[in-house]
Amino acid sequence: MAGSRRHRQLQRQRERQLAAAAAAAAAPAPAGQFQVQHLPSDLLSEIHHRLAFLTRLAFASVCAASGHRLKPETPWLILPAENEVLSLADGESATVRTSDVAMRGHVAIGSSGGWLVTADDRGALRMTNPATGAHADLPAITTVPFIHPVSGGHWFCLHVEPFLQVRFGGQPPPPTTERRDDFSRGRTYTVTAAQMRQVFYRKVVLSESPRPNSYAAMLIMDRCTGAPAFATAEDPSWRMARSPDAVEDAIHHDGRFLSITYTGRVEAWQRDAVTGEFTSGEVAPRLAYEDKHLRRKYLAASTDGRLMAVLKHAKEEDNDDRYSRGKRTRVFFKVQILDRVKGRWEEAVDIGDTALFVGVNGSLCLSTRDHQGIRPGCIYFTDDEVGAACLKKANCQERSYSYGQADDQELRDVGLYNLKAGRVETILALGKHQLWPPPAWFTPSFL
Repeated sequence: MAGSRRHRQLQRQRERQLAAAAAAAAAPAPAGQFQVQHLPSDLLSEIHHRLAFLTRLAFASVCAASGHRLKPETPWLILPAENEVLSLADGESATVRTSDVAMRGHVAIGSSGGWLVTADDRGALRMTNPATGAHADLPAITTVPFIHPVSGGHWFCLHVEPFLQVRFGGQPPPPTTERRDDFSRGRTYTVTAAQMRQVFYRKVVLSESPRPNSYAAMLIMDRCTGAPAFATAEDPSWRMARSPDAVEDAIHHDGRFLSITYTGRVEAWQRDAVTGEFTSGEVAPRLAYEDKHLRRKYLAASTDGRLMAVLKHAKEEDNDDRYSRGKRTRVFFKVQILDRVKGRWEEAVDIGDTALFVGVNGSLCLSTRDHQGIRPGCIYFTDDEVGAACLKKANCQERSYSYGQADDQELRDVGLYNLKAGRVETILALGKHQLWPPPAWFTPSFL
């Protein structure tokens, strides 16, 4: 017992010493003393690894300002309603540094390279770095030629015919294409500004290591809308691209955007240097899967660069709680990995010492050996059905459900799925939190 107490005392003493080293590195150095940029990288990494959560953030910020790149943090969970972040590695939370203009009450619809993309109730899109507080506007959605603001920007009107010409390359839409009836019949399709993030936007994927003055962005729209749009820092307007099968998810990998459609086609996107237009071509065999119970397909890249398809399913089962009656929605995942030698997708019953993060973020596959605090063989997920989450909030049913409806708490909350065990488990460090706006994963960056 005494030995254990002594060990804790020594550990706390070591933490204080390292914190003092971090503070000293952050402070202006008197003449003749070293500043952080003069310290060897391996020592900085060792200090960073041993610090507690909040001290580690301050230390990483100082190192970044001095040009040192530390080992990437384990993903954080952003809680927009609380304006907080949760560190999975530490089980601790902190208030985000981003201003209210870019974060509070906004819906996160993307996360790449340490930056979040948010949408506000006026339909505006912004990129924001919760670790540094930096933020910048993305191009207005009205830079799409056939989307116009109405009533001072409180509504947006989409002109259907020119949009369909772009999506289907000038060809008439096939009769089997899934669209809302009012969308397919009318000349225009009108929604409120707040509804843009519920029924129009689905996700924004940023290029690797984005910055406000150096980025490429891919806007994935609702299934009924279907076509993606692209923008870059050099060409700050949204350019829609042809996509008859409709893009469901995308990542930025090896310097290009890769996407998967609702029909299972995996495509790579290329920008024409002259026209600025984006076009796609298939780069993998078509994904085969069962539609039954399927809610979402995500595209990811493994730690060794192989493409992965993560399939999220949800089905209703009898509630096994003796105090409750009715049905309960159960979530389960399947993972397929592309074997390029065999030229086919193969289901993986175990993903080894890696973990996957899916949701509105750009899907991540990380080594659990290199990132502390996350469990191997698990899929960390958040709710990315923004429209359904908004409806439950409007009906005051964030954590409840109506008589006759299935209990969908597991579908709407944050959780981790143990792939080998085949069950959803709770993230104990999270605790009770609000579900609107939906939480999102992101990997912090201090650059």
